Amino acid sequence: MSKTYLYGKNPLQEAVLFSKRKGTMPIEEVFITKAAEADSSIMSLLQSNKLEYSIVTPHEIESMIGKSTVHQGVLASLNQKALYTSLDEVLVATATKERPLLLLLDELQDPHNVGAIIRSAVAFGADAILMPEHDQTQITGTVIKSSAGAVFAIPIVRIGNVNTTLLKLKEKGFWTYALTGDGDTSLTSVMFDAPSVIVIGSEGSGIAKKTLEHSDFRLSIPMNPLCESLNASNAVAVTLYEWSKQQ
Repeated sequence: MSKTYLYGKNPLQEAVLFSKRKGTMPIEEVFITKAAEADSSIMSLLQSNKLEYSIVTPHEIESMIGKSTVHQGVLASLNQKALYTSLDEVLVATATKERPLLLLLDELQDPHNVGAIIRSAVAFGADAILMPEHDQTQITGTVIKSSAGAVFAIPIVRIGNVNTTLLKLKEKGFWTYALTGDGDTSLTSVMFDAPSVIVIGSEGSGIAKKTLEHSDFRLSIPMNPLCESLNASNAVAVTLYEWSKQQ
């Protein structure tokens, strides 16, 4: 299994806060440059949380994550198991909520989109992010950076088959809403008055036909005809805002 890294001062801080909330430290190793070691805020974070670190060169960091990455001289490897939560844990945690909301990402490939979607999910109060293990961008340094560290503020669930998962959730009383450009239900007319799963499809091909068949509603966002569509992260943000207004 390949390593998962976070980079930058703010993502490191969010990972530490995550460990305090959940009681599980996702950070395995910390690497910093000499310049970063001179930053009092970085050193205070490491020392107050008893995180050991290794001094490396910027070139060594770039060899691990690429030259084009803005890392601020800070890099940490993550325990992947600590990043994810099981679906059963989420269902137990939301069992007493009247109208929990889950967001299912169906084969999104752009890590910037995935990060932005996770940030919106946290901003508007979603309870968990579900993502398939295959053909889907997982939690990476770019996703963490794009989410501004929000990946550590919401349970992330890795699932197997999307349709099997939707059927399980429907048995648990969840209604499923597929967000699609040609949906026959306007977002402004739907009532989110039950446990809900919002499904967003891949940037290119959208939601799979079989998944659409398992959805209770096919949602579309009314917009100016001069604009054909929104990208995935913007569409999710608009939908989550509408959901949050009804809560």
